[in-house]
Amino acid sequence: MDPLKPGGEESPTAPDTPESPSQQWLIGDWLADSRLDELRRGDEVFKIEPRNMRLLVALAQRPGEVLTVDSLLTEVWADLVVTQSSVYQAVSQLRQVMGDEASRPRYIATVPRKGYRLVAVVQPVRMARTPVPAEPAAGELVEAPERLPEAAPVLAPVIPVVPIAAIGRSRRGWLIGGGAAAVAGVGGLAAWWQLAGRVLPENVRLAVLPFQDTSAHKLEQPLADGLAEQVIGALASHRQVRVLSRATSFQFHSPDALLPLAEQRFVTHVLGGELARTATRLALNLRLHGLPGQRLLWQEALEVELADLSRLALRVANHALLALGAAPVAGLASQATPADAYELYLTGLQHQRSIQMPGILKARDYFQRAIDRDAGFAPAYVGQAATWIAEFHYGSGLSLRDMDARAQPLIDRALQLAPELPLAQGLQGHLKANLSLHDEARRWLAPALQRSPSDVTLLTWTAKNEMDDGHPAAAGPLLQRAAELSPLAVQVQHLAGLAATYAGRYDEARAHYQRAMVLAPQHANGPWGLGLVGYARGQLAEAVGGYRKALVVDPQRDALWLQLGWLYLDLGLPDEARHAFAQSQSQASHPAESQLAATRLLLGDEAALRRTLTGLQLPGSGARDLEIDAALLWVRLGDLPRARRLLEPAVGLMLADPLPAWGNWDAFQGRHVLIDAAAVYLALGEPARAEPLLAQAEAFLKRYRQQGNVWHTEPYLRARIEALRQRPQAAAAALEEAVALGWRRSWWIAHDPALASVRTLPRVEALQAQVAQKVDADRRALVRA
Repeated sequence: MDPLKPGGEESPTAPDTPESPSQQWLIGDWLADSRLDELRRGDEVFKIEPRNMRLLVALAQRPGEVLTVDSLLTEVWADLVVTQSSVYQAVSQLRQVMGDEASRPRYIATVPRKGYRLVAVVQPVRMARTPVPAEPAAGELVEAPERLPEAAPVLAPVIPVVPIAAIGRSRRGWLIGGGAAAVAGVGGLAAWWQLAGRVLPENVRLAVLPFQDTSAHKLEQPLADGLAEQVIGALASHRQVRVLSRATSFQFHSPDALLPLAEQRFVTHVLGGELARTATRLALNLRLHGLPGQRLLWQEALEVELADLSRLALRVANHALLALGAAPVAGLASQATPADAYELYLTGLQHQRSIQMPGILKARDYFQRAIDRDAGFAPAYVGQAATWIAEFHYGSGLSLRDMDARAQPLIDRALQLAPELPLAQGLQGHLKANLSLHDEARRWLAPALQRSPSDVTLLTWTAKNEMDDGHPAAAGPLLQRAAELSPLAVQVQHLAGLAATYAGRYDEARAHYQRAMVLAPQHANGPWGLGLVGYARGQLAEAVGGYRKALVVDPQRDALWLQLGWLYLDLGLPDEARHAFAQSQSQASHPAESQLAATRLLLGDEAALRRTLTGLQLPGSGARDLEIDAALLWVRLGDLPRARRLLEPAVGLMLADPLPAWGNWDAFQGRHVLIDAAAVYLALGEPARAEPLLAQAEAFLKRYRQQGNVWHTEPYLRARIEALRQRPQAAAAALEEAVALGWRRSWWIAHDPALASVRTLPRVEALQAQVAQKVDADRRALVRA
């Protein structure tokens, strides 16, 4: 069932009678004439804007059904870039002409947070036409398949054509082979491969283009896109043929547009096609081209009942693999999903791809509606769980705990319904990785990737887990595979750049980020990555330049403003730091972290620092690191009772929590909550409680160093541990190592309680002077820029 067609009723867009599409509609007591863009009632005649008429006709074609604002934008304003206000204005103008009221609608009703529907009685006014039989194309096969509904487009074969006996009666298929006959049976498979471009399956790099909607009123493009994406997902499970990701292939609409990628050997074949839909059936005309010659190798027309829609993607994938001479892929044994549930799921995926919170929330609603229609549809549970994880990452204020509480039951249900569904297994691993349960994440990600080796999402999730667990070298090959399958995906380039940055391969990292900027000039991650490289190398002017460019592209990134504020502190630019922290506070859902960072501007004014800390409102939960950071600042002020009141409950809850409150990103930024807590305990005269924390932090840093991470903050954090253990010379040596690697936060030495024992050492004072010279040079370079 089509979610845009309640009850599966036949749509006026696909009549069974030989009539022309209606150009006039009786809507209540109004006659709408789309030829003249007129509304008539009795002697009243109103000329209306053409797009207003197109919107009214769109509603009239599906009376009583809810049309979303997005679908109306796509149908009525497809050739223009407009906002949703264009829909609102058009509806308002129509209501004004028709004498309608939004509060008491007789014609157009508003469905809150969804769209509009026509509530008046609607009847098309048709004019009969005489059907004209189409002449067969020259050389066309006479043995046609089951004929398509009359509303479907004629799918003319390309000549010369050779029938393939092994292809069933419910479709027609041809391999194009210069007139040579293909042989059926086992030998025929070899012949098909020979004809399909003479490429062994393991050397095939296949791009699936978005299918084009050729239905009468062009209302099925979301279905066409979603179906093509599902074909990619099915092909991703093949162990020889590699399929390009949606993020890359959907940027093209014709084989010739892919020639630059073919020249770089990213793609050898292209699968494309057209989709046509009637009330009860769906037709797909498929074509396989070889690149770079753009030679048509194979063509096939499939036709299915809508009841079989959920199985169509796997069928398309296997027919394409057959044409390539490759073995088919097996789908999971399951009953067919009702068509309306499947379409709702596909629509949810399209909204989820927006990578913005409004789209994520819309996707969640569509996934829930799919579940309401088929409670046994596992992918819909996976999609809904993914929206909660996405909401957490997009900084909406959802805590890690709340995200886990919402996503895990949905993943559990999906795995209960389909234990071997790769995306369900992968999302389970991704969730565990978010919870820093990296070994458990591997146990889920490994079988998922084994079942779907060309799935770029699974590759990036697996690489991110390895990187977060301190294995940048293990992440590298995974991201290289992902980049081969998705050469135009900016996020893959960003992750590859971050892995190279962690490993200290800065030229490689810079190349990835520059590639990201070429792929997506309007995406902030490219210049942000260059800023990270500058920070990692100790080149602060370069770092600030990258962050500034990133924030020009996307000024709403509160985390980037926060990081930029710290860079300005390192450069000795307090006014700029104050502005950056203020920007972060104004945009963050929970501004406490930015407020706490901004207190470093008050280190020279103890009274102001005390007032600010006293008035600071820390989040009620999930902020143990912030509470311990505040306790450290109270130690700096000499107020040990306040420090203890913050420290004790925070450490107790942190150690009782199975999820670690520290990770590689915090350490890369120069923070480790266990060292901060140990510094406070030592100031309180409790070394026995400090040492276990120091030992745990030391083991963390040693493991990450041995696994190939090269951070200037690692020897700095090690210096704090040595200083707290009263080993000042070892601490000084570690600080020297940090500075050599690029650490520039030497201004903090004078204020950090952990480093109190080394402040006056001559070698540390000399080190601070050395850093001051480097920072001064960067500051002058920044001013000149």
